Amino acid sequence: PENVVGTEAGQEMSALPEDPVAGSGAIILPDSDYVLGPADEIEIDVFQVEELSGTERIDSRGYIAMPMLGPVKVAGLTREQAEDLLAELYGAEYLHDPQVNIDIIDYVSRRVTVMGSVNKPDVYPLKGQTTLLEALAMAGGLERLADESSIVVFRTNANGEVIGYLVDMNQITSGEKVDPEVTANDMIVVPQSGSKTFIKNVTDTLRGFVGFATY
Repeated sequence: PENVVGTEAGQEMSALPEDPVAGSGAIILPDSDYVLGPADEIEIDVFQVEELSGTERIDSRGYIAMPMLGPVKVAGLTREQAEDLLAELYGAEYLHDPQVNIDIIDYVSRRVTVMGSVNKPDVYPLKGQTTLLEALAMAGGLERLADESSIVVFRTNANGEVIGYLVDMNQITSGEKVDPEVTANDMIVVPQSGSKTFIKNVTDTLRGFVGFATY
């Protein structure tokens, strides 16, 4: 059963979903829905036209540099929309019925923040689906004094409310609970054992924070 902790707003919060569901704020977007953004790296394959194919990183303004076309803005488009755009541009002047395929190599615009008692606190890109344990591994793992029973995943739900999901890592490593997926813009905070001040300092800075719930 999922235990729900009282919140500042006196509302009842649903726990961090073990399987992402629509409207939960825990949706993991498949490639077909993922929106390209600055710093994402994509591999472009124009069928049977090797000189037009290659790897491009989207610049800070959302553009890639394409042979014969010059700068093309792809940020804000899904992978399929970017494929259709390039096919349309090449087909308008240069190629007959071009077939364009795009693969996303680096999802840099999807990021998760890991902070607190970890070896390498930082903001990390999410490359496809990533679990909490995997995100902590990206941050170099927990420090010796980390309180692994009180990790908090802060997540903004569909209503713009920020909820802090309390996760006991021991329940995950023992198999008692499923390792939950993290999603874009999550903030993972690992406190030190015996310290409650750090978490309070974090929640004091979060706009829209409404309370905690237990995973």
